[in-house]
Amino acid sequence: MPEKLGQLYIYCRDRLTGTLRLDERQRLVFLYDPEWLKASGSFPLSLSLPFRVEPYADDAARPFFANLLPEGDLRQLIARRLHISEQNIYGLLEKIGGDCAGAISILPHPQGLVETSGYRELDEDALHEVLAELPKRPFLAGEKGIRLSLAGAQNKLPVYVENDRIYIGTGNSPSTHILKPPIPGLDGSVENEAFCMALGRRMGLPVADALIRQNRDTILMVTRYDRKRAEDGTILRVHQEDFCQALGILPEQKYEGEGGPSLSRCFELLKEVSIRPAVDQRSLLGWVIFNVLIGNADAHAKNLSLLLAEPGPRLAPFYDIISTQVYPHLAAKMAMKIGGENRSDWLQSRHWERLADSIGLKRPYVLSMARNMASRIVHESESLLRAFEEAGKGWKGLHGIVRLAKKRSEKMQ
Repeated sequence: MPEKLGQLYIYCRDRLTGTLRLDERQRLVFLYDPEWLKASGSFPLSLSLPFRVEPYADDAARPFFANLLPEGDLRQLIARRLHISEQNIYGLLEKIGGDCAGAISILPHPQGLVETSGYRELDEDALHEVLAELPKRPFLAGEKGIRLSLAGAQNKLPVYVENDRIYIGTGNSPSTHILKPPIPGLDGSVENEAFCMALGRRMGLPVADALIRQNRDTILMVTRYDRKRAEDGTILRVHQEDFCQALGILPEQKYEGEGGPSLSRCFELLKEVSIRPAVDQRSLLGWVIFNVLIGNADAHAKNLSLLLAEPGPRLAPFYDIISTQVYPHLAAKMAMKIGGENRSDWLQSRHWERLADSIGLKRPYVLSMARNMASRIVHESESLLRAFEEAGKGWKGLHGIVRLAKKRSEKMQ
């Protein structure tokens, strides 16, 4: 198809899905491609952008596309490096939208006219240099051929990993893993997140795979659940969106206290759209209980996602699970209230009962699940702590997480 000026081309798995442009007032306009609308196996970019032939104006399009980008200081740094306003969603996606969350690639030209895609291997020295560069240049923004973007306020780097060798993608090459270096000001953040993610899996929650990679640098390496390898070795993108995107909420409103989704709205979303609502609601309830037990006060709606491609919408594996309450300088109040209470140490049975009422589950069911998880977490956390220390991946703060889990467990039973 001939190139059109002034628009971006949105691809899902190398198929043109739609275009994004600016109107005369510099506001976003999204239009589905007619061929995508009638293609077998196609799906909407977002539950907030259902299929239609008419274009979507800025108020509908902006929440989805803004939520593809980094947040806060990261976005400011990227915008400054690229000489673009941090509010210029279109301009930022044009520069760094080649490999986004889900199945999306956003390109400034029709596919085939874009710069050559491929991979560049990073040996340990090169990886060390790249990680050292991230605080000054998030996602390596502005480096020739590199167009990477992920939501969130912490530094991370999408990479392709094969046989423990790490590669950086160029153009719109898909990544397979996310590297997360230590968070400045949060001692032991890599060990903390690795421990909490592993503990979540031990507790029966669907959690993304993550491991600590120790070489010249200690980093967390998270396997992307929105990527899968085909039989021929090709990396396929799997479409997903976070709950803010699905609900049409801007990233700056991700917290319930700022107008973002509540737990009741998250459960309601699963009831409305999931192909397996009972299973997904149980998993989500487990996530809520687990975050209280480990002291994760920063569990908000952008930490929840839906897989959208066939066979249909369902809850994605959990990610970004970390104990924030082991750091005294971080906010202790929970991002989402439980039964009207956002102070985890104040939670009592009545708050869990109110939560049950608000999410449409029976009170005995919610209380039973909370008590069951509370009864198991002490043994599981102590066992996991021993495993971490035996593997040389301990951190003194992990003992604090175990103590906190024990304290919360005793109160919850």
